[in-house]
Amino acid sequence: MTQQVPGPDSGPPSRKRFRIPAFLAIGMLPAAFLVNPSTAHAAPLAFYVDKTMGACSDAGPGTAARPFCTLTKGVSRTTAGYTLYIGWGNFAETIRPVASGTAAKPIRITAWPGRSPIIGSGVSNGALISGRSYIILSNLRFSGTVADGISVSNSNHITVTGNTVSGAGRPTSGQIAGGISVRGSSTNIVSYNNVHHNNGSGIVLASGTTGTIVWRNWASYNAEGWQRHANGINVTAPGNALLRNITHDNEDSGIQIYAGGNNVLAASNLTYNNGDHGIDNLNVTGGRLISNTVYRNCTTGINVEGTSGDYQVFNNVAVDNGVYPAYKGISCNRRAGNIGIWDSAPSSTTVNHNLVWLTKSGVMYAFGSSYTSLAAMQAAKGRDKEARGVQANPKFASAAGWNLRLLAGSPAIDRGNSAVSGAQSADLVGNARVDIASVSNAQAAGPRRYDDLGAFEFQR
Repeated sequence: MTQQVPGPDSGPPSRKRFRIPAFLAIGMLPAAFLVNPSTAHAAPLAFYVDKTMGACSDAGPGTAARPFCTLTKGVSRTTAGYTLYIGWGNFAETIRPVASGTAAKPIRITAWPGRSPIIGSGVSNGALISGRSYIILSNLRFSGTVADGISVSNSNHITVTGNTVSGAGRPTSGQIAGGISVRGSSTNIVSYNNVHHNNGSGIVLASGTTGTIVWRNWASYNAEGWQRHANGINVTAPGNALLRNITHDNEDSGIQIYAGGNNVLAASNLTYNNGDHGIDNLNVTGGRLISNTVYRNCTTGINVEGTSGDYQVFNNVAVDNGVYPAYKGISCNRRAGNIGIWDSAPSSTTVNHNLVWLTKSGVMYAFGSSYTSLAAMQAAKGRDKEARGVQANPKFASAAGWNLRLLAGSPAIDRGNSAVSGAQSADLVGNARVDIASVSNAQAAGPRRYDDLGAFEFQR
């Protein structure tokens, strides 16, 4: 099957160029994150960098007509309220802010409208934001760094948005690196980034990071290469939210939430064709997995195991997980099933309003033990488990083309529980919830008795 991811390829020249599939392209980047070309040059507090312009000079004023030549010079001049516009050039430098912005006057570091710089080849990090606050890093391309493409540490109110990050690290023990990492930081936003073909996880939240929203990112084809370990999004820090992301074809799980990642919300995400789970949860508590679409991952689609507990698993669509091989060369002979609640997790985990389906024989559902049908699980565990769950074909628009929108007549329509904590009022691509008059709302619950299951809301 042909795989497609958004944006230009920022990996080695031998890799093909990628584009956004038409069914997901609309509304990918909100106006709030874009620089207006008509006003950029008139900005009263701005510096410019473009190493390809003959007039560039680090001894000059850093204006649009006479820009700086290096990122180092441009960043060193950028303080609260300023925007640094980066123009053409392949910069083997690190963006390392020397000052913080404020809530009213953030620092903005972004691409010069109409120009496409490439940052980071051969250096440690493409961007290293440490001990700073109120910085917006946007619309830049990072490629070929030795360590993480973008690293945020011990910082707060940092926004990383609209960037493309690829080729970080090397596929060798001791040399792996991820696309975007946030460590020891709080109240940050990681949004609308395309992280692919990194030799480590695409996006990492670790070491005490909290209050961070990872929203509408695309993480794909990330792989350590020498062992199955790289995830699309990897979380080992508490109190964060993963909303409306797309993760696919990663070497390990699409989304992984491991020890330390307590009280994380994962809602309205789409995750498919990953080398382990779609959403993996191990030794964590208080998680909420709400309205995700999890399709054809190597092992259990939604997996909660180990000492995990106090989980809520609601409104998800889980199809053909654990029955087809996923990522190249990855063995799938491990725990399988569409939804798997294992070990000590069943006693304190609530599951309901989920849709499960297999197109070939396999584990439909696991709740302590494995079952080949939802009815068998309910018979063994009691009708209070998945009382409003359903085993039925979700009627995807084109599963073969990875278009997992719902078609008319899908049993996932108007069946969700909008009262569950973490339920979203809009779907993965921003569509509002819609009540389909021809569909009964008898199996739905909450103030909106018409939320659809999974990441997509069917539109009339």
